[in-house]
Amino acid sequence: MTRILSNTFMMDLKDSCSHLGKLLQYIHSDNTLDLEIRENYFNIYYRGGNALRVKEKSTHQFEYFFDDNYLKFTSFITKDVVDSFKASGDWNNYFAFVKQAMDFYFTKCCKEEREFQQLIVRENNYSTIANSTDYFIIDIEYDNHKNVRFDLVALEWQSDASIRKLFGGYKPRLVVMELKYGDGALKGCAGIGKHVEDFKSFCSFPQEIKEFKEEMFGVYKQKRELGLFPCLSGNGNLKDITSIAAEVKMLFLIANHDPASRILAKEFECINDENLGFVTSNFMGYGLFKENVFKYSDLNTRFKSQIHNVL
Repeated sequence: MTRILSNTFMMDLKDSCSHLGKLLQYIHSDNTLDLEIRENYFNIYYRGGNALRVKEKSTHQFEYFFDDNYLKFTSFITKDVVDSFKASGDWNNYFAFVKQAMDFYFTKCCKEEREFQQLIVRENNYSTIANSTDYFIIDIEYDNHKNVRFDLVALEWQSDASIRKLFGGYKPRLVVMELKYGDGALKGCAGIGKHVEDFKSFCSFPQEIKEFKEEMFGVYKQKRELGLFPCLSGNGNLKDITSIAAEVKMLFLIANHDPASRILAKEFECINDENLGFVTSNFMGYGLFKENVFKYSDLNTRFKSQIHNVL
C-alpha cells in the first residue's frame, strides 16, 4: 500500500477548469484546510477531522465522501444540503456548511490532539512563518499496515539559506513525530517507551525503511507539485530535492503536560536512550525550529520543573 496519486489524478487536480482543480484552488485560499495524500485518494482535514475524501474510481471519475456523523449535532445542515453542494462543486457553500457542522460536533466530541496536530501542519506548511521553520510536515496519521503508525512525518530541511539551496551536499532527512496532548495520552499502551520500542523495531528492517523513505519522498514531491508548500512553490532559487538522508529520526512533541503530575516523569524513568529527541514550543508558537529540539538528557536538566514541579 503506497500513499501516492496516479498521474491522471494529478493532472485533474492541476487542471484549473476541472471540478478537482477548483477544489484545489479553494484549498489554496483557505489555510484552515489541509490536504493529505493517501493511496489514490486524499483527505481534506479541518480541525483534525476529515471534511472531505476524494477517491479515484476510474480515469477522470471520482467519489466524494463526507462522514454524515458530523451532522448529528445540527438540525439545519442536512445530508441532502451537503450532497448538493458536493455534487455541484459549490465549494464555497460546501465548506461553509461542513465547517459549521464540524464545529458543533467537536464542541460535543472533543478531539484536541488531532486539532493540535493540524495546527502544527498549518504553522509549518502554510503560515507566513513557514519558510523560516526547519521542518515541513509531509504526512499525518501514517500507517504502513505492518504495525507502524506515526502521528506526523516531517522533512527536516533547515531554513539556513545555503542549506535550503542544498549546498555542500546537504540532504534533508525524514523525521517521524509522536504527539502527546495532555497527560491522558501518556497512559497505558500509548506511553513514550512503547513508541520508542516500536520505532527501533521498525528501523531494524532495512527494506521497510527503504519503502517508507521512497513513499514519503513521493508524497513530498506530489504535495510540492500541487502547491501545498506555498513557500516552496515557484521558488526558482531552491534546488529540487533528488534524494534524502539515510537516517530517519524520531522526535516527541509533548503538549499541555501538567507539571504537578508525575506521569511524564514516570515515562522518562523508562527511557534509556539519551539521544532521544523532544521538541519544545518557541515562545508559545507551533513552529518547529532546530533550536527547540533537545536530547532527553538536556531536556531533563533544562525543563526539570516543567516535567515535575515538586512542591
